[in-house]
This record gives sequence, structure tokens and C-alpha cells, in this order.
Amino acid sequence: MKKLGLIVALAGGVSLSYGQGYVGVANDTASKVSADGAAIRGGTNTGYYFEVLIAPTTVTRINVDDPLSGGWTDSTIELANSTANGRVVGINDNYDPYGGGAQIPSGFPTYGTANFAVVGWSADLGPTLADALDAWNGGGWLIGVAGNDPGLVPGATSAFMGISGVALDIVGAPAGGPYNNIWGLASDGEIPGMELYLPPIPEPGTIALGGLGAAAVVVFRWRKKYKGFEVIHHEMTRTGSRGRAKAEGGEFLHQAHGTRRRGKGTI
Repeated sequence: MKKLGLIVALAGGVSLSYGQGYVGVANDTASKVSADGAAIRGGTNTGYYFEVLIAPTTVTRINVDDPLSGGWTDSTIELANSTANGRVVGINDNYDPYGGGAQIPSGFPTYGTANFAVVGWSADLGPTLADALDAWNGGGWLIGVAGNDPGLVPGATSAFMGISGVALDIVGAPAGGPYNNIWGLASDGEIPGMELYLPPIPEPGTIALGGLGAAAVVVFRWRKKYKGFEVIHHEMTRTGSRGRAKAEGGEFLHQAHGTRRRGKGTI
């Protein structure tokens, strides 16, 4: 009987090796998810959504401006906040609630190895990764420039979003586990938790500086484009004379105290 049991187990293992692997996606107290510095509140799995991204082991970084670039794709593994503060669980139909594992689709082999990262957002932004990335706006979210989000819940006044670090060389496992978890210690190449952020509101001084910066760029390009006029304008400024300038026939005509000077514009 023992031999038969061993043969059945081995046969099952062989068949699983051609199936789809699972990885652990439920975090613990050492790898909590926070929003604005505080652990996300436990609820009914609807306050926050998360999507697990996958990449080859050669891709060790993620571009926070465009997380679905550079080899990263959506694994379609979905998570949500659990009933415990700071904790997340899988919400896909094939999620294993006992072992905390989620199946990786798209032909990922049972014992395959890959890198993983997580995008998280509050439900106010909508239920899908596309909704979240619309709001993320190529990283503009981090500087207070959120994008147009068609999935935004009407009446929502605040929302959180963030992108985790990278879990490295996570090996898949068959259904039933135990599973190698994407969450854990950074020293072990796992995700030690993640932070979700509110988009900042630029202060008036920051807005003013930004406006001055933009104006400086425009002025610089204008001066570079029309060097001939700049020489005349500089000379007038230095001598304290006042006058006006206008464009005539491709040249810039400067009039001051009855004196007319011309300067060719260079492009």
C-alpha cells in the first residue's frame, strides 16, 4: 500500500509539473500595507485593490512611471484588504485561503521562477488595474498631477495608490502548497510591505516656482531662436533706453528715441 501511495504521489507530482504554479500572496504582520503612514484598515475586501505583476528573473527593477513596461506584465492575480489591518488576501476564484497561494495563469509552470511586484490602490479609483493606472498618470500622481480616471467613484474626495518593490526569484509550487511568498524580508529578496500615497496638493509657492520655471524655459527658447533681436534688446537694457520691438519681413525692428536698429533672427 505504501508503494502504491508513493506511485500515486509521484504520478500526481509529474502531472502538476506541467500545470500552472502557485505563489504565496497573503502577507503577514511583518509586511503590512500602509496608506499615508498607517496600516490600511481591515474591512470586507472592498476598501483596497491590488494587482500582482510578473516579470522574468532578469528584470530586477520596476519603472514606477510605467509599471507595465520593461518586461512587466499583469499576472491577473488580484488581492484585496483582509479583515485584519494592513493585511491582504487573494480574491481570484483559484485562491487557496488555507495556504494563501494564488495560481499564476498564462502557462506559468508549477516550479517556474519569476519576479513579482504589486500595484495597490483604494477602491475609490475603481476596481481594475486600468482604472488605477489612469489615475497614476505616468507617475504624475506622486507630484499631485493625477490623471483622468473614468472609474473614479462619484463623490470620492481622496484616494491612495502605490507600487511595491520587487520580489526576486520566487519559485512556484503545486496547488496545496506550501507556497513561496512574494511578501517577506527584503534581505530574502521579498516585498517587505508597501505604502499607498495620497496625491500631494502643491503649495502656492511650489505652483509659483513651477510657473517661473516654465516661463524661464519659454524665454530661453525664445532667446535662443532670435539671437539678433536679443543683442539689440540687451544693448537697450544696458544703456537704459526704452523703446519697442516688432517683426518686419523676417527681421526684428527696434525703435528707441528715434534710433532704428535691425537684427536678423536665427533659428
